Amino acid sequence: MAHPAVIQLLPEILANQIAAGEVVERPASVVKELVENSIDAGATRIEIEIDQGGKRLIRVADNGHGIPAADVPLALQRHATSKITRVEDLFNIRTLGFRGEALPSIASVSHMELETRTEAAAEGIRIRVQGGKNMETSSLVMAPGTRISVRNLFFNTPARLKFMRAEKTEASHVADMVQKFSLAHPQIAFRLLINGRESFHIREGEDERATRQRLNRIMGTDFSDQCIQFEGEQEGIRLYGWMGRPLLHRANGLAMYFFVNGRHVRDKMMQHAVREAYRDTIPRDRFPTVVLFLDLDPGDLDVNVHPTKQEVRFHHGDLIHSMIRRTLGKALEEFPLRPDPASLPPTMESPIIDATLPEHVSKPVHWPGAADATPGRMAPSTMRRDGSFGGMGGIAKPSREPLVRSEPAARVAESCARETQSPGQNALPHLVDSLPLGEALAQIHGTYILAQNQEGLVLVDQHAAHERIVYEQLKGSMATGRGVQRQMLLIPEILHLSGAEAQTLQRHIKTLEQLGIVLDPFGENAFAVRELPAMLGPSSIRNLILDIVTDLEQFGGSDALETRRDQLLTTMACHGSVRANRRLQLAEMNALLRQIEGTVRSGQCGHGRPTYIVLSLAEIEKLFGRR
Repeated sequence: MAHPAVIQLLPEILANQIAAGEVVERPASVVKELVENSIDAGATRIEIEIDQGGKRLIRVADNGHGIPAADVPLALQRHATSKITRVEDLFNIRTLGFRGEALPSIASVSHMELETRTEAAAEGIRIRVQGGKNMETSSLVMAPGTRISVRNLFFNTPARLKFMRAEKTEASHVADMVQKFSLAHPQIAFRLLINGRESFHIREGEDERATRQRLNRIMGTDFSDQCIQFEGEQEGIRLYGWMGRPLLHRANGLAMYFFVNGRHVRDKMMQHAVREAYRDTIPRDRFPTVVLFLDLDPGDLDVNVHPTKQEVRFHHGDLIHSMIRRTLGKALEEFPLRPDPASLPPTMESPIIDATLPEHVSKPVHWPGAADATPGRMAPSTMRRDGSFGGMGGIAKPSREPLVRSEPAARVAESCARETQSPGQNALPHLVDSLPLGEALAQIHGTYILAQNQEGLVLVDQHAAHERIVYEQLKGSMATGRGVQRQMLLIPEILHLSGAEAQTLQRHIKTLEQLGIVLDPFGENAFAVRELPAMLGPSSIRNLILDIVTDLEQFGGSDALETRRDQLLTTMACHGSVRANRRLQLAEMNALLRQIEGTVRSGQCGHGRPTYIVLSLAEIEKLFGRR
């Protein structure tokens, strides 16, 4: 029979090595702990140097306030710190380092040399430690600050050493760590040397030029030109940073940087909130690019969750999630190109093309200003269920009456057409310079609109663009609290379904009504569709309804409309938008361009695909060898 193990105190050196295993995972972990101490010491210049990925040498030098000579031996003791003195301080952390474990933990698994001097001291002090044991102390001449050299990391813990990756891999982790610090602390200059060669150098400064340099160096060379700054504040919590255009999405979340009170963190809640803000602007399996800072009362934050301090716990997590999602969602609306309203004719401040319903709808709505319209004339820019064009405009006027084209909008479209057909001149000549998407030139393969703007050429996916327009209109209609505005069909459309499809549809009939689709049972496994959303263009009613029901089944539960509303509206918008291979007239194309310019988040459809691309004149000239 085995005897129970005897409980005994661990030797100090072994306890330090165990602590090192928690704090020091790889060379980048050493860099993180040492740089945090430098920042806490008030440094404005920090230089990091590594050799062989950090296995042979890690050196961090700063110009901070240094360590008093009498405190140097104490700094190498476990749980010795100047940053907390009582239990309450643990819940009011205002520094990056505070545990008092970093230096003794690193020293216990390496050959460490610490050199430091305060401004008041005549000379500095050097202390050498090997495997946690003090070997030598001496004085030296040096500028104020601290320099720590760590050699032969994990020399006495071979089990840890064998898990080290290749030199390039470890060096890349160090570089990533330094870049995160440079994003969070623009008041500090950072320089990184790898194997004696400068790899990274960012000067201090918070002016526009310095900020652009940091963002482009870390996020990509074009990020500063493709991002927007955001800011929000609520209940003492400040949120700010930069977010990239939806088209800058990535395959993973590595380009999502989160900083809480100046500390880089990994937080699933914050990542989820950001992805929710981008949800209908990027593909669902992709990740946005963002640099997000959160400043809040340290008392509402627990940074003592993990030994490496890269995970945090929020006291008001729900509030922060909502604030991030709302602030970034609002900022996304600033990305689309918008025309200057002062440059537009008065009649073009409203949507040019309005929604229509099937061809068997005939009784007109009496729109303001329509009295002087020519009776019975259908505008050339309408799309009806027989395939003619329309259905791109503003939200239809609430009515149980069948809907036809808005006559004021029709006159604008006809005006566009007259200008387009004038011989010897370009269409819309007085607007081209002021409109972001310019004027339409042609349609390519019935799917893409080719336009010219002041910058160069614009290529528009007509279906994706119209999908975004309809989607935002549907969202706006839902946001009123009255549900999607509906229009009655003169002749109901009958759907004949399988037994399983009919049962599924019956379960969600009330939800469909909130989405603007009204139908009634019409015999065995059949339904009569009586009303549809007023803004939808031609589509297969059967496919539209079954696709929505499939979404509802996938989401599950009766609360699907609230929890997955935007995805359901995306499905509707896709079905209700002008399709590819639809031939459009120039007036219709220009009308669509104007609506894109006036629609929020218009750069992407609801599935995250781009709606248009711009090829600058410089890029065109380069293609032809002119540059």
